[in-house]
Amino acid sequence: MMNKFKLAWGGALLAIAGVAHADPFFIDVGTAFGAPGGGRVCATCTSMKDQFTLRYDSRTVITDVGTQNNGITAGDTTLTSGGLAVGGWDTNVITSLIPKQVFGNNSDNGYGVDWLLSFSFSNLAGVVTGNLGAAPLITYGPTTISMFLTFDGNTSIRFMDIAISGGQSDGLGTVLSGKADFTNVDPLIAAQYGNLFHSSTYSCNGSSGFYDIWKNCGDQTAISVVTHFDTDITETNITANGNGTYTIASNHDGSVTFAVPEPASLALVGLSLVGLAGIRRRKNAA
Repeated sequence: MMNKFKLAWGGALLAIAGVAHADPFFIDVGTAFGAPGGGRVCATCTSMKDQFTLRYDSRTVITDVGTQNNGITAGDTTLTSGGLAVGGWDTNVITSLIPKQVFGNNSDNGYGVDWLLSFSFSNLAGVVTGNLGAAPLITYGPTTISMFLTFDGNTSIRFMDIAISGGQSDGLGTVLSGKADFTNVDPLIAAQYGNLFHSSTYSCNGSSGFYDIWKNCGDQTAISVVTHFDTDITETNITANGNGTYTIASNHDGSVTFAVPEPASLALVGLSLVGLAGIRRRKNAA
């Protein structure tokens, strides 16, 4: 049986202690694509950006652990995958860098044409703690979200991970606490692409690259990843599989910002890249 329900998701979901704002960043892809200028930080860099928007798919299997098949209730377990673990680069991609490049200003340095970014996660385990209307409330355990770079749409380069310690879905959105991590990234790839992202406000031993900050400064300068969503309504498909499990398939839009908090105000922050409802992309002025 196929059921559809609509979930309303709130904007600016994350209330984060110790992080008052998101920090601007720029991306150094290592190649100068197109004409120079447009506010580029360097010849092979983008201009300074505040956030990026994204689009991705997710799939969640909920297992009814009760003695009766009485729907999705407290105590049921969940397992979620998303991004490239569910689909390809055509539907799971960072859609734009903000501020957008317009008439040569706010340079993207070829993003969207010469290179793309995406992400993937799987085996995000959770437990249903209750319901808010039709939406299940879920508490999550640890997992890893991997970031990918491609120059051809086929070869995916895993250049950075987000180490998730846990989180929850409150019926309005999903908040996962985590930080940038390179522990399981190939050292050769990390050396070449780990500094793809750079902080505009923080540097460690002379480098603003995320990999160098992580490698040389450790947990004291953890790089936080924060996602904001606008309020909207969309559809999510729930399939009752007839064996005590339910499959939830969703598509999502959102926007992501970075922050590199000072050690005194450090806090694990949310990475809202997963959830059980689709989210309309944040509408930003070009």
